[in-house]
Formats: sequence, C-alpha cells, structure tokens
Amino acid sequence: MVSASGLLLPSSVRGFASCIGDGAVRVGACTAPSATRTSTSSSSSSSAAGPSTLSVTASYRVALVSPTQLRLTWAHSPLGPTLSFSLSVSDRPVLVRRRRGSCAVPSGSGDDDVESESSAVPPPPPLALFWDLTAARFDAAASPEPLSGYYVVAVAASEEVVLAVGDLAEEFVRAKFDGSQIPRARATPFARGERVVVSSDAAAITHTARARFAEGGPEHEVSVGCAPGGGGGDELWVSIDGKRAVQARRLRWNFRGNQTVFVDGAPVDVMWDLHGWWFREPPGCAVVMLRARSALESRLWLEEEAAAPGFSLVVQAFKTPP
Repeated sequence: MVSASGLLLPSSVRGFASCIGDGAVRVGACTAPSATRTSTSSSSSSSAAGPSTLSVTASYRVALVSPTQLRLTWAHSPLGPTLSFSLSVSDRPVLVRRRRGSCAVPSGSGDDDVESESSAVPPPPPLALFWDLTAARFDAAASPEPLSGYYVVAVAASEEVVLAVGDLAEEFVRAKFDGSQIPRARATPFARGERVVVSSDAAAITHTARARFAEGGPEHEVSVGCAPGGGGGDELWVSIDGKRAVQARRLRWNFRGNQTVFVDGAPVDVMWDLHGWWFREPPGCAVVMLRARSALESRLWLEEEAAAPGFSLVVQAFKTPP
C-alpha cells in the first residue's frame, strides 16, 4: 500500500489527525477557470515577500514487479541546482554529480533491516538512469527544478521505460533506442513536496506551486500565503488559479485545521499545521497539504482512503534552513 503521508509529511502532520474531526470540514466550491494563468491577488501586495525554495520532490507510482515509488528531488547547493533519484522509500537516493551521464540504480540500497528473506513482496528491479542537464533552464529566483532544456529517463533491465521527465525526454528515448517502440510502464505522479525558507519578519509571504490533482486533468496554480491581520489575528490563505479557496484567521489558536474544496468537480482536502512555526525553536516548520480525495463518498483519514490516496501537494516552510 502506498501512502503519500508516509513519504512526504513530517510526524506533526501525520499526528494532527486526532485534532481534526470530519464534522469540522467545511465544503466550498473552487472550479478551475480558463487555461489562462492568473496570479493570486494577495501576492500582488508590495509588502509580500517571496520565499526561497530549498527543494522540490516529485514522487511517481510505477507498477513493475511490485508497486515502486520513484522520487526525483531537485535542491539548491553552493554549486547550483542538484538532482537526486531514489527507487523506493527505503533506498538511499542516488546523487547526480555530473551535468550529463548515466548510472545503474540497484534496488535494496536502503536499510538492510527493512527487508527479510521471508518477505512476500519482491524488491523493485534495478534501473538504468539517464540524464542531461547541460542545457537546462532555471528560474534563478524560484525553484531548483528546471523549466526546460533537460531530460531524466529511467529504464528497467527489460528495456522498459519507467520514467521520462523533461521536455527533451522523448527525443532522447527515440535516439537511444533507434526509434523503436520501446515498452512504457505507467508512471503516475502521486505526490509533490516543496520545502521553502521564509523570513519571519516579512509582512506577508506567498509561495506559489503548480499541481495536477487528477491524472490527465488540468494543471493548477496553487498559492499559499500568510500575513498578519488586524487585532493580532494572523491570516492563512490558499488560492487556486487566483481564486481564494481557504482562509483561516487567528492562527495562534487556529494553528491546525482543515477544509475541503472542490477542484474540477472533485474534493480536495486542504490541511495545515502551524504549531511548529509558532511554538518551536528555529528552524520552525509550517506545513500546508492539499490532497485529492480518491472518491467523493470517502471520508478524511479513514484507513481505506489512506491506502490509495489521491495526488498530494505538500508545502513545508522553515524560518531557517533545516
């Protein structure tokens, strides 16, 4: 069973389910507008401060010998953006140190105590990883994830493409395999995590990410913002495609909560945990998660919902780099 919460969420978020009852969920409407990208109105304030993105982790579910979870993590370093790749949750990530190349990614590189000889679940097969970042274009003021001009391709030993990321990926696959119809495994994005550092002295803070909550559905612009309000009541908001979907005030008392909105006609649970931001020493951590519910009639935090969750977007904000 695959759970996004087990991959990306810190223990504070996994634990605050007991503080939130299904009866507290408010259902609102948030429908996607046209394909035109609209910025969040709250981010246009002159006092708003843009956070610095530490890393972006994209997780994919692939059906091979056993359900496999592939993760790409883009991060900042003194030498520029870096890329790491892991084949499963327990495996140690492979750090890409060159701008272009290939390497073998063996399975079972994680903790030896995780697996046993009696385990009924076979380990994921080894993969060959190919990448080229020599012409990658980045937004220097934002994410370490490339905008274009790159590819990252993972191929199984059976010469089956299990992951192809980047605008140059298809061109590389055609050239590498002589244009043959190489088999493709189905890689489904199921989680995206973004870690940012923000200034606690800023008057207002807004972080914007992009997410596709349903396979084959439209991509949405998600903005998470926080600002001081009148009378000492701080305010948290979440906007989708420029439309305010969630707004919470008096955050020092309302530091944990959840609401449900509808995106493209499907329920998306929005959850936040700001306890670490207010009441812990730096780095301090505020967490906001948007998770697509697998079915309209399912209920938040039920076991069957956690067993096969929909797509999750997790934003973690720190006062100082962790």
